[in-house]
Amino acid sequence: MSSSSSIWRKELFEGSLASSASRAWNWYRAEFFALFSPSTLAWLLDRGERRLLLRVGRREPLQLLSADGHALAEPVSAEELSASSIDEALERRGATRAATKIVVEVPREAFFVRRFDAPLAAQPDLPRLLAADVERKTPFVLAEVLHGHIAAPHPQSPNKLAVEQWILRRDLLPRLLEGSGLAVDDLDMVQPAPAGEDATLVPTLAVGRAVEAPHRERTAALILALVAIALFVVGVTITVWRQERDAAALDVEIAEVSRRAADARKIAEQAVSESRLLATLREERAKYPAFADLWEEISRVLPDGAFVSDLHLVEAREGERSIEIVGLADSAASLPALFDRSSLFADAKLTAPITPDPIEKRESFSLQVKVRRNP
Repeated sequence: MSSSSSIWRKELFEGSLASSASRAWNWYRAEFFALFSPSTLAWLLDRGERRLLLRVGRREPLQLLSADGHALAEPVSAEELSASSIDEALERRGATRAATKIVVEVPREAFFVRRFDAPLAAQPDLPRLLAADVERKTPFVLAEVLHGHIAAPHPQSPNKLAVEQWILRRDLLPRLLEGSGLAVDDLDMVQPAPAGEDATLVPTLAVGRAVEAPHRERTAALILALVAIALFVVGVTITVWRQERDAAALDVEIAEVSRRAADARKIAEQAVSESRLLATLREERAKYPAFADLWEEISRVLPDGAFVSDLHLVEAREGERSIEIVGLADSAASLPALFDRSSLFADAKLTAPITPDPIEKRESFSLQVKVRRNP
């Protein structure tokens, strides 16, 4: 586990991010291509590019090759080109001139080769710099030659590039094309003949047009991808807009429900308060007899020769009630004993001297009795 971690740290922090990404892409590409058979993979990778290759010095007809170098049809002979045009010859083989590059493979001895080192930072500007060096550091004029180059990492210095510049004189082309049925104006590219293990490391020298095959499938795939991206963006936008709209409506509903809940809470609190008050009143009322019962009891206790002129229900202190009675009676002194025998009253006493009333011929009294609590 520790060795794996050290490899990751070295790869991420000590190595080049671009080279790491390139290696990851190459690995992924190789693993993906391994899922298909060679024939299926060749069909998938065929983007319509064709090459009509002439190998100078081999006395061979022109070979029609795919982009990966496989022969696609029967060769094109010089006699066929002399009898017809290149367009007709390619059309008979299922290819078009617009999608086909005519390439001439020239022996290496015909090229002038320069080898030198260049800074790695100069790699993006290398084609422009090499074109300027043709006239400054070679005996050739730029308009009279074809040139190309190969750049590879320097084996000893990681900050440099090993560059090979290949130069071919244009006036050699007519002699090289003799007997092939091709003209200089027909050419698209020139390349040196491969040698040994460096078969793939050959530069390409542009002669005429530098066209690519019309990649209809790739264009269609790109258009479909753009349409898919546009639909995805539209879908995300509509989804976000709907969510915002629903959120706004939900906020309004939440505010309305909150308002109703606040009103209901206020009503509930008011009901609780009134219920408590009512419970308190009922509790207080349950402690003592009702006033109507007290009045009825006073009427029952007082003798027939007595009547009341004033009657007050008072609460001398909390939890204690009493009744003050003022009136006239035939015998006021016997009244406290009558009230004490009642089940609703207690501690009856006269609060003022008994005085005779000459008009009514009765005794005037002032009586106070306590009201008993309910059992």
